[in-house]
Amino acid sequence: MGSLSKNVYVAFEVVNELYTAMASGVLGMIVLIKHGITANQPMKTLSVLTITTLSFVFVSRYVEKLTPSKKKVVVITGCDSGLGYSIAQHAADMGFNVVAGFLSLESKGSKEIRNLYGSNIVQIQLDVSNQASVSAAVQTLEHYLKQNEGYCLHAVVNNAGVMVFGEFEWLTERLIQQQVEVNLLGTLKFTNALCPLLRQHKGRIITVTSHCAQATLPGLSVYGATKSALASWSDGVRVEMDKYGVKVITFIPGSFVLQSNIMANQLQYVQEMHDHFSEEQHSFYSSYFKKYNIYLSGIKPPPTPVKIDDRAMYEAFECTLLDKYPKVVYKHENLRYAFYHVLFKYSPWCLRDYFVTKFIQMPEYVPAKVTYSDEDLAEFDDLDDI
Repeated sequence: MGSLSKNVYVAFEVVNELYTAMASGVLGMIVLIKHGITANQPMKTLSVLTITTLSFVFVSRYVEKLTPSKKKVVVITGCDSGLGYSIAQHAADMGFNVVAGFLSLESKGSKEIRNLYGSNIVQIQLDVSNQASVSAAVQTLEHYLKQNEGYCLHAVVNNAGVMVFGEFEWLTERLIQQQVEVNLLGTLKFTNALCPLLRQHKGRIITVTSHCAQATLPGLSVYGATKSALASWSDGVRVEMDKYGVKVITFIPGSFVLQSNIMANQLQYVQEMHDHFSEEQHSFYSSYFKKYNIYLSGIKPPPTPVKIDDRAMYEAFECTLLDKYPKVVYKHENLRYAFYHVLFKYSPWCLRDYFVTKFIQMPEYVPAKVTYSDEDLAEFDDLDDI
């Protein structure tokens, strides 16, 4: 047997024995030891057992769970509707002490949670894009932790967000700025203000991003840019904060547009875009803009906040709070999302863009037929003489 064939055979044997040990657990390891003694190969057996044992230790380390407690405070932003409204209730049901941030304490979501949970969920007014609101919320939280001995800041969940649907050229400066200020700068501002508390309590930063951070979709270019920026920011902050005992996690929850109010103001946004069009834009986009927004008008936000019904999403969220050694990213996605995002990632650009178009299924742009006025045609009258 040649040296190459021999090495391949040995590698196969090692892999096979590793598989036996890991797949069969303790029984597999006993079989492996017996095989090693019978074959008189103590070094090979010892090396495989060592690798297997270390693998078991590594895996068990990463599935070790923490225990929820009323003394562990979880702060969640953007709880007026949708994901924030849902996970605030779920975290409270798990046994955590939840401090929920609402853009308005008179919102339907705030009132509903007050009716359901009373003082079991602490409510604070919080506009992450407003520095005074952020400062007041942080002071309230500091006071709350001091007043309740033994309480600790377990996690801050950055969920507050604004989404404006529309092609980039259509967006006004205000609509662009609003998404950047809430989704990106607001998250950074609020987290920055909480860093001293997070260090003191060795808490964790959980930032909600989106599948748009992995593949930004047409019509959501600015929204996707803010979510991509949050993912990049989390990567850097994770390394910075690790030495202080602070965990930094990214959570991709999936799409819940129909169970959220994130598009509740879309009609006003459309009117604002339309009002700021130039004459040329009105002429160029006329029928396409109308078709585009008629399609979006079919996405109706619920009249009252509803709790998202998705067990798999809640299980992923639980892991962000309970895993003692959390993963960098927790992602929940249905089969369609998973399939298309694999295509987006590995396809050449020409095919990728085609798949993106098929995935989002927006109305198709059809160029208007070119028409000429009498003045335009008069320029060509002299051609008859040539």
